[in-house]
Amino acid sequence: MNSGSMDESAPRRCLIQDKRRLADVEQKQERVRQFLNSCGADALLLQDPANLAWFTAGADLTRNSPDSCQTSLFITEEARLFATNAVDSSQLFEREAFGLGFQLKQREWYQPHGSLIEDLCRGRKVVSDSGFEGTKNVAKRLQKLRLPLTELEVERYRKLAHVLVHAVEVTCSHVRKGLTEAAIAGELSHRLTRRTITPVRIQVCADGRNQRYRHWSFSEDAVENYVTVSCVARRWGLHCAVSRTVCLNEVPQELWAAHQKALLIHATGIFFSRSGQQLKDVWPKVQRIYEKFGMPSEWQLSDQADVMGYRLPEHQLTPGSEFELQAPTPLFWHPGVAAAMPGDTVLVQNGGCEILTGSTAWPDLRVQVKGHDVTCPGLLLIHDAKVAAKSTDDQPVHSLFQGFEFHEDPDDARVDSIWELDMTSNRSVFDESDSSYSEESVLD
Repeated sequence: MNSGSMDESAPRRCLIQDKRRLADVEQKQERVRQFLNSCGADALLLQDPANLAWFTAGADLTRNSPDSCQTSLFITEEARLFATNAVDSSQLFEREAFGLGFQLKQREWYQPHGSLIEDLCRGRKVVSDSGFEGTKNVAKRLQKLRLPLTELEVERYRKLAHVLVHAVEVTCSHVRKGLTEAAIAGELSHRLTRRTITPVRIQVCADGRNQRYRHWSFSEDAVENYVTVSCVARRWGLHCAVSRTVCLNEVPQELWAAHQKALLIHATGIFFSRSGQQLKDVWPKVQRIYEKFGMPSEWQLSDQADVMGYRLPEHQLTPGSEFELQAPTPLFWHPGVAAAMPGDTVLVQNGGCEILTGSTAWPDLRVQVKGHDVTCPGLLLIHDAKVAAKSTDDQPVHSLFQGFEFHEDPDDARVDSIWELDMTSNRSVFDESDSSYSEESVLD
């Protein structure tokens, strides 16, 4: 056999087209088509990682370095094109965006990316999310294209939330006195990374450190009495967040009192987050709870809620925010009272909210708002062996802080894409020897 010939008996690696992703991209192409018509523009140039992930239905084009754009998207009414370099193009078309109808314009890695974009823009009226070379910057207007979510994005949010909650809760169940905040953060990061989920922001706030430093991350200080673990994670470009608090051996009365008040605010915000409501209309309902419990200025010490999506955040809840919630839109509620910091991501639906980060394992509390129950996270109480042997009925509100068994791995499907398959007798998917995707685009 000649060295250059192909062994026909060897398994052939084939790539699988994700038809649901293709439909999602087509839906977004239609949104862009209408947007271009409204702008009177010929093309849209996307360079922001949030917009790249949105339009490609979850492709990661950042090289884990979003500050350095080496791939851009150029979209007209009828076509969509990747502008990139010859080093990244194979991974882009085989791993990130196979079969999604994209064309390609590429240069060598040592040739300036900007020159490639200039060639595409020349002679066309182009709008962009970056203002590249004098193109009209329409970044703020593009937010309206990213929300509300598509059907595929809603499904992905549910899966991401499930894995994130599991990772946070199992990590919390392993907390013991003397464990450092950094060690807890490291364990949580590992649990997410091994599921191909990126931890964007981790807060491990032991013994009330977040009471003074509301955006505390973590340190090498050890946990003594209690700790709140909060995490924002990203997958497919989408962001989801959750917070949980665990106490060791006993629940401090001041924490329990603060947690009850925080949950009343938390539940109120969730209940009144309805499709068609502007955030400034939800705000007075939340502020009224702060005032009712004698904390009229407590809300000024920390932010309360964020609209989530492909950007962190897409929009922040403020007293005068005119952002209008439209189903389905993800919203992360995380009010704070003293050291208490509950947090859940919910999905604003028509007629109410779906709590994406709800749990069947974590202790919960039911808060009634306007006669309706809102399920909120309680506090997990962990006894060490010595304290458990001496425990009495004097433990504060003990019945609300039960022990649960947390399994190491959730019983759901894998999160990363299944992108290749051995199909020796089937060439109808994509044979890697067929590199037609690397041809120059018809937009030349």
